[in-house]
Amino acid sequence: MDANPILVSHPAAGIVRITLNRPKALNAISVDLLDKLTASLREHRSARVIILEGAGDRSFCAGEDLKQTLAPKTGAAEELREAFQKLQDVTRLTSSASAIVVAAVQGYAIGGGAEIALAADFVVAGPNAQFKFPEATIGHAVTGGISLRLVPMVGLLKAKQLLMLGNFTGAEEALRIGLITEIAEDPKQRALELALELATRPGVAAMNSKTSLERAVFPNMETVLQDEVNVASYCFAQSAAADAFSNFASRKAPLSKTTHEAIKSGGFSRNANEKTLSKLRAVKDINTAFKNALDTMPDRTFLRFGGHDYSFKNVDASVSALAGGLRERGVGPKDRVLVMMRNSVEMVHTWIASNRLGATWVPVNVELKSVTLQHVVQAADPKLAIVDAEFLQDIQSTNVLGQEDIYVVVQGGTDDPHALTALYDFDKTVSEAVVVAPSTTSAFLYTSGTTGRSKPCVLSHSYFIYQATLLIESFGIHGEDVLYCPFPLFHADATALTVIPAILLGAVAALSTRFSASRFWDEIKATRATVYDFMGATLALTYKQPASPKDLDHSVRLAWGVPIPSFAEDYERRFGHPLYTLYGSVEASLPITQKGARVPGSCGTINKGFQIRIADENDEPVPNGAAGQLLLRSDYPGAFFDGYFNNHTANEAAFKNLWLHSGDLASVDDDGNVYFVGRLKDVIRRRGENINAADVEEEFLRHPAVKTAAAFAIPSSLGSGTEDDVKVAIQLCEGAEVDEAALWAWSTENMARFQVPSVIEIVQEIKKTSTGKLDKSTLSPEGGQRFDRSVVGHFSTG
Repeated sequence: MDANPILVSHPAAGIVRITLNRPKALNAISVDLLDKLTASLREHRSARVIILEGAGDRSFCAGEDLKQTLAPKTGAAEELREAFQKLQDVTRLTSSASAIVVAAVQGYAIGGGAEIALAADFVVAGPNAQFKFPEATIGHAVTGGISLRLVPMVGLLKAKQLLMLGNFTGAEEALRIGLITEIAEDPKQRALELALELATRPGVAAMNSKTSLERAVFPNMETVLQDEVNVASYCFAQSAAADAFSNFASRKAPLSKTTHEAIKSGGFSRNANEKTLSKLRAVKDINTAFKNALDTMPDRTFLRFGGHDYSFKNVDASVSALAGGLRERGVGPKDRVLVMMRNSVEMVHTWIASNRLGATWVPVNVELKSVTLQHVVQAADPKLAIVDAEFLQDIQSTNVLGQEDIYVVVQGGTDDPHALTALYDFDKTVSEAVVVAPSTTSAFLYTSGTTGRSKPCVLSHSYFIYQATLLIESFGIHGEDVLYCPFPLFHADATALTVIPAILLGAVAALSTRFSASRFWDEIKATRATVYDFMGATLALTYKQPASPKDLDHSVRLAWGVPIPSFAEDYERRFGHPLYTLYGSVEASLPITQKGARVPGSCGTINKGFQIRIADENDEPVPNGAAGQLLLRSDYPGAFFDGYFNNHTANEAAFKNLWLHSGDLASVDDDGNVYFVGRLKDVIRRRGENINAADVEEEFLRHPAVKTAAAFAIPSSLGSGTEDDVKVAIQLCEGAEVDEAALWAWSTENMARFQVPSVIEIVQEIKKTSTGKLDKSTLSPEGGQRFDRSVVGHFSTG
């Protein structure tokens, strides 16, 4: 039993605030909570105004607590009927009370929780509010009086849709159909403002106005409420209901097809609040964004890492100290601070501290070695470097920086003047950032280097802000979200699309040291993530993990990333949340995102402020439906990268004819849906067909013995310069026993003829980049078993 499931406070004369206080259980209804809520409503029914709200910021009330039955004594039908009637007492009391009742809804209002909220006279919802009536979908019926109120609120047909389908209804849709009074960025604050305003109005007039309206709309309240109890009791007695509820309570039931389609088509609101967006668009640089967060929500959690939370105030204190140390070492505007670290809170400090001084942050891939690393460090021309101890020798071997210019992250205490801690300990803090223009360079992020040398992309402050705003707008990210990213901070997913949205909104950026398929969902649950991103093979690797009854035991409401796999619908059903997709790159930011229902194969439609052209080799447009290189333009300053650092030749090629050349093949249909075909360098040309290597790889991943597949072009057996042959390298699942011949025979029966490879080679390991992309540069065109594609079942070795 909770110590205080209901909290009562008096924020002003005549105003009573009643808080549902079970935040760890999303304020779900228990017997004790229901008893104390009805008792409190009775006690304060003569107040001028009553405010109803839920503790915390994740949920108003998530309905009945599935771990605590509402009939704990006997479980008998009569005890359950009494519980139903007590829930209905909330409707009776709010309807008959002389007090005006204002509900502040943030996050979830589900089942009985939604009924409690909607029994109020005014319902103020936050932009993240989600209303849902799941009862009918699990064989039950509503019991809290909503059938009395819903039809007058939204109409008969819409009421049937809400109750029978049981889909989520977001704040924007709820406002449109008349389910709520208004949307406010901070619903609790707005509810208090409304209460203060109502408390100043003549009380007798307000009370009688309410009573007259209630009587006009609900002349037969008790008859309807009694009918609810009878119907619910009958439904509960059905065996199908018992089975459905058991599955629902244990979170084992997959999404029904209807519910799945509703989620895919946007059954809940993903659109960001326009007021929020207008505020975000006024921010043009990271320093200002962080200062705004620090001034308005200093104690709010900003970073979640390694089981610890760090507020904006915590992070600012560390950043101020580090910036002071960097300034003492001569770092200033336009200098470059190179960082070679695994994800950590300190790595985030290095970015914000560098930008606070007007310097450029240069994080590099921790997997780089030898000549490749030397090229990357030379290209950056850094003032100094901060590295994890495990990478010190690698950095030293480049011979670019002197020992005095390298600071090392050392675990535990040390007096070494070149330990990173020494930079924090100069005792000369920098609390105020230098003034920077939106176009000032914030960071260099490097291209992946899987198809050529990694190049440093010059990225401005406005680039990061604009890209983050596009994500927020496209997928409805809000301040109550916990954004989980398992990818490294030298990648845009973790920086522009996780850390920066958290700064702008006051959301939580939950970071991981590195991606792990086996730990993926454990970390999502531990961080209480509501949103995560994926890329490359990450979904395939997590999907191949054994299914578990706990697959739905999480707080995730959506995930976004690329590519959408062929098993997407099954993944969504298994894990209970939708997948959204987009198109983006370090150079192009985020020009294309999914809007509304997912169109099979499409990565979305063009975002406002961008233009695209699908072009031939001369940059001339091709007809709709035809594949060509994706070219991009934008009206927004800073939407794209500012070029490759000190690489005039590459910059000329990238911006030829005043279009940004993506290097990607794409097509667009008559409805404006864009389809990613593949990288220009990852498309294999054979027999007049453009074969997308990713499609071939995805087909092979359907084979139960295949863990990873990498398809790439090799010289044709017809002779060099004629066309390509397809080679596929295969990494088998542990313990799998299958050879190349069996895999090839399977491909001839399960894949399009033009996709069937000429050569298959089983390898020990297919390496991936730190962001989950296949690193094909390590795969040899030689070796493997060559097959005669003209005769199924016959092959020759090569």
